[in-house]
Amino acid sequence: MKNQFKLALSSAAVLFVLGCSDDGTDGQDGSNGLTSLVSQTALSVGNANCPNGGTQIDSGVDTNNNGTLDSSEITSTSFNCNGVASQFIQLSEIGRFATDDNPFDESAAEIVAFDAASQRLFVVNANIGAVDVLSITNPEAPVKVATLSASDNWPEAGEVNSVAVANGIVLLAVANDDDMANGRVQAFNANDLTFRSQIEVGVLPDNIVFAPNGTTALTANEGEPNSDYSEDPEGTVSIIDASNPDVLTAQLIRFNEFNVGAVRNSELPEGLRIFGNKNRSVKTVSAFTDTDPAVLTLSDVTGIQAGQWFTLSSSEGDPIPYQVASISANSITLTDEFDGDSEVAAATATGLTVYLHDGQSSVAEDLEPEYIAVSADGSKAWVTLQENNAVAVIDINAAAVDVIVNLGAKNHNLPGNGLDGSDRDQAINIQNYEIGGMYMPDSIASYHVAGQNFYVTANEGDAREYDAYVEEVSFKDVTFEAGIVSDITPFSDNNLIGRLKTSLANDTDGDGDLDLAQSYGARSFSIWDQNGRLVFDSGDDFEVKTAEILGLNFNNNNDDNEGDNRSDNKGPEPEALAVAEINGHHYAFIGLERTGGIIVYEVSNPGSPQFMQYINNRDYKFDFGLIEDGLEPAYAAGDLGPEGMVFIPASISPNQQPLLVVANEVSGTTTIYQINVN
Repeated sequence: MKNQFKLALSSAAVLFVLGCSDDGTDGQDGSNGLTSLVSQTALSVGNANCPNGGTQIDSGVDTNNNGTLDSSEITSTSFNCNGVASQFIQLSEIGRFATDDNPFDESAAEIVAFDAASQRLFVVNANIGAVDVLSITNPEAPVKVATLSASDNWPEAGEVNSVAVANGIVLLAVANDDDMANGRVQAFNANDLTFRSQIEVGVLPDNIVFAPNGTTALTANEGEPNSDYSEDPEGTVSIIDASNPDVLTAQLIRFNEFNVGAVRNSELPEGLRIFGNKNRSVKTVSAFTDTDPAVLTLSDVTGIQAGQWFTLSSSEGDPIPYQVASISANSITLTDEFDGDSEVAAATATGLTVYLHDGQSSVAEDLEPEYIAVSADGSKAWVTLQENNAVAVIDINAAAVDVIVNLGAKNHNLPGNGLDGSDRDQAINIQNYEIGGMYMPDSIASYHVAGQNFYVTANEGDAREYDAYVEEVSFKDVTFEAGIVSDITPFSDNNLIGRLKTSLANDTDGDGDLDLAQSYGARSFSIWDQNGRLVFDSGDDFEVKTAEILGLNFNNNNDDNEGDNRSDNKGPEPEALAVAEINGHHYAFIGLERTGGIIVYEVSNPGSPQFMQYINNRDYKFDFGLIEDGLEPAYAAGDLGPEGMVFIPASISPNQQPLLVVANEVSGTTTIYQINVN
């Protein structure tokens, strides 16, 4: 377990002096001349982090030289929890909805919700802008009984992004067909599917959840920019009153008070990723030379400097970032050849556009709410801001932002925090590197234990990729500010982390080299306390355990069977998430979007979760070409791309057993697991 924050003490502490003062050269004190300390605190039974008691271990530096490790001096915390009698559970697949109507890799099954009274699942089918309604009266044989179409009641409806159910009411989060315009929430009856009403929310509502009261709902309105970054709508959160489904009402929570010059800008946490490229400069390409290094001739080179990065957009391929090596007249020489030069050649100069990285979105425009979890008492909501690597804590009653928390980065150089960073070595090679992993959670869920709320995150990672701004580059293609890394060798080796992706936004001073050595996602799940402090992280468990079971098929992509081909990106890519309480024990279920499968932990001790199971029905020998050629259906290779989950307690389950339902976006399948309690 790795922790970067201090948690509340519950009894007297024992202090240890490690005797490792920082000595400088020539017999003088070093940068601080301070002493590192470790404090051990006994935790009594009932402690939130260790319900059965245990020990909290804090470490830090005695900055005020008083011989005591004060709370402000603690830099890391870990827990040694007394054992709790684990209740082992095991998933077994009992039912699966798979249809030839759902195409391959078209998001035909994304988010899933359950209505107990009608015994129905509501599954987002983004491919058709609708929600599939499945009867699971017999969970071993789910049957599609209807479809809810958003456009039937709103002609301008775009994709349905999310669904939530409570008290017999189904709420859909629906994007506008105009990506820059506000979306809507639509309400339906779960039993007869009658449309009740709809209400406008923010731009691109990406997730909708009900609060525990079953009448308040919240949407995370992502507000993504358009492809050329000429527009960047604000990210917002909407609070919906669904107590009367015939007259929905909504409050919009904005982040504009955090903009530069606004009243709460000083409250933004240090290091928050704000890097939107709105109103960037655009340069027209008049000619190019496909050499190594490549040369572009532009309409003008105003504002361009050597060392600067820009994005080259091609009408024939994906946009790619390049760095300027030198400038001569109106021509710029790059530091490298064209990546995908055939696409550049096919586009010709008229199909190429240079977008400088000199734009600036406001804070409110740059923040992109992704997913929501609500506290047990319904008073607070945690909203993930994935691309910003942060969480916004919302006061639901006040309809206001409490605080924005920067989640920081996981230290991949610590034991138990390794990763496999190469897709070229044809090997399982999980080791430590001198990099950080930005947590960047997608899904988030909450649970309540020992009187406190805890939040579980699936640390997927995500990069921005638009015609006018691509932030993702490989470590081998960048340089670092002096002193950022001690050994540059692994960063240039394709068999280590040379191909591992990092972010150009890590160039925090804009001089062309990176000031942070960080990759996308933490390849883990984490547990945070209600104050935003890290309680637990699963380290390299996901890669280690999937490698043990799958061998070289670990870190596989979800649309082919090549093995180890996502190690240079985000590895297994945890995304789907659900938490459950079964017989007084708490569990977390995490879906691995790329590798596939569900990994299960008991989290009754938030500071010391226990691994339970990894289950995966994917066929790693299947020839995906058969699916792509239309010779086999999308579901033929097993479940691919778990995107959403819902837990069904035994008390409301159609077979009186606890169930976990998983929606898989690539295979278009919805799979039902029975949770067997041992």
